[in-house]
Amino acid sequence: MSSPIIAEIIAIGDELTSGFRLDTNSQWLAQQLGDLGIVVLYHSTVGDDIDANIDVFRHAFTRADVVVTTGGLGPTADDLTRQALSRAAGVKLELHEDQLEHLKTFFNRRGRTMTPSNEIQAHFPAGSVVVANPEGTAPGIELTYSSPNRETIVFCLPGVPAEMKQMFAQTLKQRLQKITGQTQTIHHHVVRCFGSGESHIESLLPDLVKRGRDPQVGITASQGIISLRLSTSADSVKDCLSKMAPTLETIHECLGDLVFGFNDETLESVVATRYIQSGQTIAIADAGMMSAPALLLKKSGAPLVAAEIAEFEVADVAKRAEEILQRTNADIGVAIGPIQRTDTIVAAGESNYVVAVMVKGDGVAKIHEFIFSGHSAIRETLANKRLLNVLRLL
Repeated sequence: MSSPIIAEIIAIGDELTSGFRLDTNSQWLAQQLGDLGIVVLYHSTVGDDIDANIDVFRHAFTRADVVVTTGGLGPTADDLTRQALSRAAGVKLELHEDQLEHLKTFFNRRGRTMTPSNEIQAHFPAGSVVVANPEGTAPGIELTYSSPNRETIVFCLPGVPAEMKQMFAQTLKQRLQKITGQTQTIHHHVVRCFGSGESHIESLLPDLVKRGRDPQVGITASQGIISLRLSTSADSVKDCLSKMAPTLETIHECLGDLVFGFNDETLESVVATRYIQSGQTIAIADAGMMSAPALLLKKSGAPLVAAEIAEFEVADVAKRAEEILQRTNADIGVAIGPIQRTDTIVAAGESNYVVAVMVKGDGVAKIHEFIFSGHSAIRETLANKRLLNVLRLL
């Protein structure tokens, strides 16, 4: 088995290191490189400092086969990418007359005057190749740097997302495909789970998350949702899904009802789809969540016939679920009790709440008791999801 191609992404700019702007370019580039079979092991973010930029480039030369940078290719004094790359690689900057003419034409067509500072954008490290920027003034750079231990190909792109993405699609993608020899389709499929923690779900899966298997299975957690990301390559998406089928079957066998959806599906969208398809309607009386679960359901198009903020005691949740079901003639009556502190959990800063659900014709409300727990920033979100999960599993 050949060694993987290792990549590093470098995002350049004070606005990123200061936190003034979020670096979405690196996220997008990592996804594109991954789809080409390139393993992104390193992300670096560096401010507009020439020595720091040189240092980052020199480190990247020692550990990456492919380096992609964004930012620092403009005409101002804080745009230092070309200078840093040339000094890190030990070569001089050279003027490309054709690029200078291209810049002049660009400004003339727009009725603008090109300032002398823009001329720096026509200078490139010796031995580099120009990466065309069809709709901007900052052309990209491709430079191959050879050291005793490895050969690194560097691609420098502008930080403007629209220009960066266009240049990647029109030039870099084909260039990288030649480098990797990648001819197959890489496909990802996400299995979405709720109802248990990340470590417990991983323990239920027989070595599916171990490195080096095909399909590769990664596991992540976000606000109570556990995502299993399957990745593989084949001649087509259909063939990729065929390769994934045994692993998906194992996941379903091991996790059962913990699996609620796939890819971009949310709990609320899954619940909405289920009740739309069944023709059942829902009515909610809420004394604890300020109607937040109802708003999620309504936004997803669920058949919600009533959503009321009400006042009642925990002891009355079953009665209130039955009352709203009968009064609205809904198929499902839900009552969310007020959040209550108890002596056993108050020390942990947690509370509990009770949800009663009554189905038309059953005659008895089912009671679900939850701890209002988790990090304080996401407790309400988790509470909403627990209710949605109850409706999903009815």
